[in-house]
Amino acid sequence: MVFHGCDPRVRRPGRGQGPRDEFAADELAGELNLTWQSAAGQMGYARDVAERLPRTFSALAEGRLDAFRVRIIEEETRILSAEDAAKADAELAETAGSLTYGKLRSVVHRLVLRLDPDAVQRRKEGARRQAEVRRFREESGNTGMIARELPSAEAAASWQHLEQRALDLRAAGLSGTMDELRIQAYLDLLQERDSRDAPAGTGEADPCPAGGADGTSCARKPGQDPGPSLAALVNITLPWSAVQGQSGSAAEVDGFGLVDSEDARDLLAAAARNPRTRWCVTALNPDGTAAAHGCVPGRHPPPDGVPPQDWLRHLRVRMTPITRGQCSHEHAETGYRPSRNLQHLVKARNAQCAAPSCGRPAAKCDLDHTIAWDKGGITCECDLAPQCRHHHRCKQAQGWRLEQPEPGLLIWRTPSGRSYTTRPTRYPR
Repeated sequence: MVFHGCDPRVRRPGRGQGPRDEFAADELAGELNLTWQSAAGQMGYARDVAERLPRTFSALAEGRLDAFRVRIIEEETRILSAEDAAKADAELAETAGSLTYGKLRSVVHRLVLRLDPDAVQRRKEGARRQAEVRRFREESGNTGMIARELPSAEAAASWQHLEQRALDLRAAGLSGTMDELRIQAYLDLLQERDSRDAPAGTGEADPCPAGGADGTSCARKPGQDPGPSLAALVNITLPWSAVQGQSGSAAEVDGFGLVDSEDARDLLAAAARNPRTRWCVTALNPDGTAAAHGCVPGRHPPPDGVPPQDWLRHLRVRMTPITRGQCSHEHAETGYRPSRNLQHLVKARNAQCAAPSCGRPAAKCDLDHTIAWDKGGITCECDLAPQCRHHHRCKQAQGWRLEQPEPGLLIWRTPSGRSYTTRPTRYPR
């Protein structure tokens, strides 16, 4: 049983690209088990080194340069015109092998700045338009967050503010190294809380010390557990074993990845604290694929003082079987757009984009008719599958064919004649 809380910057092959070339990376991706973005990046990189940096390419082939130095040269010079790239290529191919990686990057950057300072400024301005804040999973199992391509003055001022906030926490008597206090200050600022207001002895900040966002009070009630409040508006998938407290069970957060059982229970508790969280349940077959799915109508945070795992055991959920094998069209609908219930059945069955090697969560995908609606397709489990926008377009491109011989089993056929099969998701148990 699995519980859900529901509610590239890659340069594509461009020069000479025709309608069939746009999805060439997808053919390579299927063959090498890469994402299409990784395949497109490798294709573009190989083309650019061979075409724009022929001397560097020759030095690589002769063993005078290693692949990482070639990568540095290509990354730094890609903003140059072909003429200026040729000048850089002639100068760097002979000297790069004698420089450390750090020194080489500095030398190439200075050379590019000398050859075309305007291009350097254009790259900087262009990158700012792609500024982002990103969360990611650390190798340790913890979480990281970064903000990229920020204006230098804004970043310096923000760091100074964070540093002062950490010093204020130290002055207030909170223990920890400066690094630990900076982290606490960072989390405080992002969640609009203040660890200096934590009740004595808890070591935790009140998740809402000064009232809710709408001006109403949300102070901690007597007996309420302290900790963050997380509205599960993206899927948090937890095996029942993790809910029960067993170690060794992994949970999964859409757009983030796997978390261990301890973090899974923390996420469950955080989701339970937030009244916006919606709860769904997926029962599993012995092989880990989805067998049935149901949702709790409305929003139901557990009562104060009741552990989420105890509350979940008593949920009354009406479960709908998920069709496998021959489809009887029991859940077919007459309209073009599937209902919320049908969407949940399909996305519980295929929890990610149904294209080969694509990991985009189904919650962020289109729900596509395998046989187009205007060509006789039906709105049913056997003709619907989640596809990211890129693969939705790829499926419709010249030479590509997609079949779904049974619900959740999709066969992709490429223009070159290869075929790749994707199957229903196997959940961790």
